Amino acid sequence: MSFKVKTILLFLGISLIPYALTMFLLGNSFRQEQYNAISQELNTQLSLTVARIDQHLQTLQQDMAFMAKSDIMNDIYTQDLDRRIGNTLLAKKKDMNLEGNFFVIDKSKKIIASSDFAMIGKVLDTAPFFSVPVYSTFTREEIAELVVDYRIENFRHYFSDSPQRHYYLLYPDGKSGLRQTLLEEPIKASRKLDVKPELTIVLEEEKAFAYRLLYKYERWFVLLLIAGAVFISIAAYYVATGLIRPVIALSDTAKKVTRTQDYTQQVSLHRDDEIGQLSNSFNMMILGMDNALGEITTLNKEIEDTQREVVFTMGSIGESRSKETGNHVKRVAEYSKILALHYGLEESEAEMLKQASPMHDIGKVAIPDAILNKPGRFDEHERRIMDTHAALGYEMLKHSNRALLKAAAIVANEHHEKWDGSGYPRKLAGEDIHIYGRITAIADVFDALGSDRVYKKAWDDERIFALFKEERGKHFDPALVDIFFAHLDEFLTVREHFKDIVEDDNQV
Repeated sequence: MSFKVKTILLFLGISLIPYALTMFLLGNSFRQEQYNAISQELNTQLSLTVARIDQHLQTLQQDMAFMAKSDIMNDIYTQDLDRRIGNTLLAKKKDMNLEGNFFVIDKSKKIIASSDFAMIGKVLDTAPFFSVPVYSTFTREEIAELVVDYRIENFRHYFSDSPQRHYYLLYPDGKSGLRQTLLEEPIKASRKLDVKPELTIVLEEEKAFAYRLLYKYERWFVLLLIAGAVFISIAAYYVATGLIRPVIALSDTAKKVTRTQDYTQQVSLHRDDEIGQLSNSFNMMILGMDNALGEITTLNKEIEDTQREVVFTMGSIGESRSKETGNHVKRVAEYSKILALHYGLEESEAEMLKQASPMHDIGKVAIPDAILNKPGRFDEHERRIMDTHAALGYEMLKHSNRALLKAAAIVANEHHEKWDGSGYPRKLAGEDIHIYGRITAIADVFDALGSDRVYKKAWDDERIFALFKEERGKHFDPALVDIFFAHLDEFLTVREHFKDIVEDDNQV
């Protein structure tokens, strides 16, 4: 007999037969009486709950009316008063433990004060739960509305739910809210709220649970339960020994393979049914995964190596267009890794930044040669065009899902941002600038100042160091400047190792 057939017969035996016997023997003798008692109890509990909710909503209305008449509401448009009103609304929200927010809106539905400061200035596009007009004490004209976004989650405070009994809200269109699950044959009681008559509170209980007291009157049913318990215990033992144990063995082996990454492990189950076939298929799958994993690992290594080469080559292309040496990107890469490690980044992340930093000026490939290689200062129009290279580089790289190219996109976009917010393209400031951008900014400027460019001669070290000290906390992250000077010998070693070789133009 197959595993499938044995499973079907087993579960038919332990579920359908006791169920059929129970339904036959229970009868209907106490059902109506029990239904009336449960209905009365449900209605009593529902009445108490609805009364508490109505009282809470009435208090909310009264509090809103009081706040709308308070003196602070009379000068709504006074400078900074939106936050003072917001603080008052926030205090009331916290005091009421309210899910949702209070808003003060003008006639165009624009939010001019709120318990959520982030909403100030936005337009309220949802219908408020309660609304109270705010009148000017001078003109007696309505100048605003105090509204509340009262979320239905607030009602949960008044619902004492259980797996067999729960409350929910019923809307006029028939939709329900806060309903936990659909109960089988539920007994229901419902009542409208006095304060919000469009909302109905429904309390429902699972019928089988409500009728549990009937079991006390059916003495024979206890004997049936005992007999059923014995039968189920025997059946459960059979299931555990004959069916579940092999499945657990398969599961444990699969977990062990996942944890150890050892794909040579096998499951040994000598069975002729579907479990045995599953065991053999599992063993074949593991062997296939072991072979495939080796191939995937090799391919991933090749892809990563190729990706690094492509990134470095693209960075070199960007630099070569502006007639800078390939050693510039090498030095910037090494400087970036030194800063990243001393800043506290993990070795793997520091290495990724090293690989990504050569792409910092890739956007220059889109800058016209006449501007890119102009010997001298840019005029205002040329400077604006030149400054677009950061955003252009980001646009080139931002679509990739590869971690390395994502890092390169950040570097390209933010390496000209400044700590004090005066950089470009987005005028980010402080730690809003990604650490990759802050690191590459120092590495790029240090190398650029110490190298000959088409528009300038290289600076001497004293002048560079003086600039870095002056720009600490302005252009550069002060912590990174401190790291730079603390480990200056490492930067100078890299510069010497990758120094530009000047070719003699007189050589043939």
